[in-house]
Amino acid sequence: MNKFTTTKRPILIALLLFFCVCHDADAQRVALRNNLFYDATLSPNLGAEVRLDSTWALGLNVGFNAWDIDKDTNKKWRHVLVSPNVRWYHNYKRDSLVTRRVNYLELDAIYSHFNVGNTKIPFGLYSAVKDRRLQGDLFALGGKYGYSWILARDWRIEAEAGIAIGYAWFKEYDCDHCGTFYGKGDRIFLLPLLGVNVVYIIN
Repeated sequence: MNKFTTTKRPILIALLLFFCVCHDADAQRVALRNNLFYDATLSPNLGAEVRLDSTWALGLNVGFNAWDIDKDTNKKWRHVLVSPNVRWYHNYKRDSLVTRRVNYLELDAIYSHFNVGNTKIPFGLYSAVKDRRLQGDLFALGGKYGYSWILARDWRIEAEAGIAIGYAWFKEYDCDHCGTFYGKGDRIFLLPLLGVNVVYIIN
């Protein structure tokens, strides 16, 4: 069962809305970022941010994984993710070369469509996917604290951590290809939010 082609629509809508907001933004206030932690899960990802004023910014992160980790065991971590966010910078200075270190708070909304199975997640989180395949959707709200180091005029690196609470609804199957259908389920969960971001400022 693969419905990932139908999940392109929310990503395209979110991107369209975001770039409509960004259309009139000063190019020097736009940043692109990549989360290296997310890359480590073999999930390409990209974030964009537009500065609204000296302290507030609006952002959008998207990511996906569209392949099986091991086809023989049907081990997979397939998903698409869309996460709009609002960020508040505590000590941002208009001349970024003056402030080498900047901290921030961020509020995130997260939507994902997933097809995950036969996968062991670190720290004992979500143990149900170790022996079953779950396919469904989730929505979460969370917040995180981050710290940004200015490396050069157009580059910086960020470290951030936080937590989100969410709700997932899914269908449950045996791990085998076209495995036994066990029924529908749902759950409330906590989701750690971790990131080390490489950021490029469009100038």
